[in-house]
Amino acid sequence: MSIKFEIISPQEIIFDEEVSMIIFPGIEGDFGILENHMPFLTYLRLGQIYIYKEKKLYNKFIVGGGIVEVLKEKCILLTEDVIASNQFKILDQNNEIENLKQKIVGNSFYN
Repeated sequence: MSIKFEIISPQEIIFDEEVSMIIFPGIEGDFGILENHMPFLTYLRLGQIYIYKEKKLYNKFIVGGGIVEVLKEKCILLTEDVIASNQFKILDQNNEIENLKQKIVGNSFYN
């Protein structure tokens, strides 16, 4: 079982692969998406996206918000603020958002 997952920013397609499951930081709490999920559209809050392949954590991204569209066989994330969690580095110690992102990257829940 798999679902096609795309992360799209205005500059490029960040991620485009078949995956087993995705966990998102929704505005009302975290939620997971599997193949054949009911279609819906929702917003994301600042948080971490967990991507699984073959029941194992495959990749993580830190996202500053965005819109997720879920279709029966496809899931699309549109966002302007996303980076692979293992590539995130604080550029400005006085930036509150960057400090929050660092805390989120350091506290993974769904490993």
